[in-house]
Amino acid sequence: MTLGWILAYTILAEIGCIERFRSAKHLASYCLLAPRGYDSGDEDDEVPKGRHVGRVGRRTLKWAWIEAAHSAVKRGGRFRKLFDRHTDSGKRNRNRGYITVAHELCRVAYVLWKKDVNYTDDPPPRPGGGSKCQISCSETGQPEGLMVAAAC
Repeated sequence: MTLGWILAYTILAEIGCIERFRSAKHLASYCLLAPRGYDSGDEDDEVPKGRHVGRVGRRTLKWAWIEAAHSAVKRGGRFRKLFDRHTDSGKRNRNRGYITVAHELCRVAYVLWKKDVNYTDDPPPRPGGGSKCQISCSETGQPEGLMVAAAC
């Protein structure tokens, strides 16, 4: 994930101290990238009404994240795949696709900033997910021995 210097400093200046946000969801809401609705709160079987991103708040942050989304989509990789999935390969709802990518960039940036790590395109291995193929046959993927010992 690469942001230009101007966008990076704009986002840094607008967000300020990252510790004041409890989660990436709170940061996305502050940046006007989280969906809002005008539902009454009553439970009914209708489709939710008025789902859109916010308009009142830190509009500079929203602009900066969407500009970063444009460059992330151009670079390709996981953000291009996310954009293509939400826009039918760029054929419809392109603005919503950019907002989706901007939201994901915001979430990723929150985690990177909070944990003080660098971004890599390949996610780190999951904990406890070591090589599960140690007991399996390399050609078939089936276990070499019995999974449960037979009781005599």
